[in-house]
Amino acid sequence: MLFEGRRLEVELEEGKVFVARAGVPHILVPEEDALTFEWWDGDFVAEDVKGFFDDITRDRVGPNQLQPSNPVSD
Repeated sequence: MLFEGRRLEVELEEGKVFVARAGVPHILVPEEDALTFEWWDGDFVAEDVKGFFDDITRDRVGPNQLQPSNPVSD
């Protein structure tokens, strides 16, 4: 996550909840298959942090490369 201009790495622990404060940009970079849930109170607000995580996301598949296999129709 990006906090006060510095990137911090937080090790997740199985069965434990990690809480990032609202407004703190964060990403998940799993080393193995993972199932996670994310929720927030209030509106989701995306912030432009282009470049801050590039070195650890390079050559990885992220949400912008995925296409839904079963799109939900309205």
